[in-house]
Amino acid sequence: MRRHLFLRAGTALALTTVTLSLPTAAMAEEEETVEAAAVSSAGVTIGGHPVWAHFNNPPAFSNRDHTITNELIRLINAAPATSTIRGTIHSLSIPAVANALVNAQNRNVNVSVVIDGKNKDLDTTNNNTAVKAIKTLTNHRFCTYGDGRACISTSADGDMHTKMFTFSTTADPNGVTRNNVSWFGSANLTYATGPDSFNNTITVYGDTALYNGFNANFTDMWNRRHYTDNDYYDAASGRGYYQAAAADAYASPEQAGETDTIVTRLNDATPDANCRLRIGMSFVTSGRPGLVSLVKRFKSAGCQIWMVVGTKSDTDPSINMTESVYQDLLGAGIKIRKKAKVHDKFFALYAKFGTTYQYRVYTGSQNWSADALTDNEEIFVKMAPEPTTSHPLYNAFYNHFNDAYNNGTACAASNPGC
Repeated sequence: MRRHLFLRAGTALALTTVTLSLPTAAMAEEEETVEAAAVSSAGVTIGGHPVWAHFNNPPAFSNRDHTITNELIRLINAAPATSTIRGTIHSLSIPAVANALVNAQNRNVNVSVVIDGKNKDLDTTNNNTAVKAIKTLTNHRFCTYGDGRACISTSADGDMHTKMFTFSTTADPNGVTRNNVSWFGSANLTYATGPDSFNNTITVYGDTALYNGFNANFTDMWNRRHYTDNDYYDAASGRGYYQAAAADAYASPEQAGETDTIVTRLNDATPDANCRLRIGMSFVTSGRPGLVSLVKRFKSAGCQIWMVVGTKSDTDPSINMTESVYQDLLGAGIKIRKKAKVHDKFFALYAKFGTTYQYRVYTGSQNWSADALTDNEEIFVKMAPEPTTSHPLYNAFYNHFNDAYNNGTACAASNPGC
């Protein structure tokens, strides 16, 4: 099987086709112990639409991997005059991205962005030239509800944490012009939680329903639409979720005490001895007991489960995981490793859905925390299934997971800091 990779040659990026040995279903059943080749990108077809996944693996590139940032800039630069770009930015410090958006506006692209309110004054307090540039866009809005930093959420703890762009027209990595393009994932537009961290993004080309859904979510943020008890996601009314061929997306916030966005999606699977679940997560708190229960239930049904979790900070190398959850999951037999600079939020699952086994990827901006569910603006995206015969998107996330996990530190109950 052949895969397109972005490979660095000096300071330039070159699109190269190479042959990789990808995991078979049998290989996926075993814990990898050898270092996987660094995966930068993979092009696949999901739900009848071209889909590209991109990954940052900083240790493979002297601790700063621009793969995702360069791809977003490429998408912006490929947007033609009179087309439309909409973007949601949680944090911003990379001038090249802001400058690409300004240049797009200057060539008559309609550019609109919403930005988490914490960035609002960084151009003056921190001499943040990226924020200074973004303020020159005609259509930009900082999310500053009350004392918070969100647009829809009314919580004082709320963030606009979604990382998403849509393009009415741009080009794919092969240079083919595409319409109705959606870009989303875990990467921020700062060095610390962007190029300097393990991250993933997915770009879906031509799926109009997904594109329209993300734009509806963007419009709600732009218009600062608020809902009683912060109940933006409401399945009964059809609000806050967007179903499409390539993926279904679910938006936070959701009223506290209702459902758990991630649990409800993973509950579609029936765990058994053939099940394999890999979790890449920036941090884990005790605020999602339903998710802890689901993972333990999967394990008790025979599912093999591995987790890689980030560390607390550059100065605190302990695992960024609440100790009670750490001990609970290790006690259930979950294999956990810590790895510095993991900023991912994804689940790669091989399991039985109904009567058939499928390979599925779940990703987006949601961390394993209560805030991500009830206070923040987030998206959680369930990619359409891949068959057992061919599953290159799952394979790419499998290898990205191993890039961090296989080079991480194994955790044990006797060492809570891992």
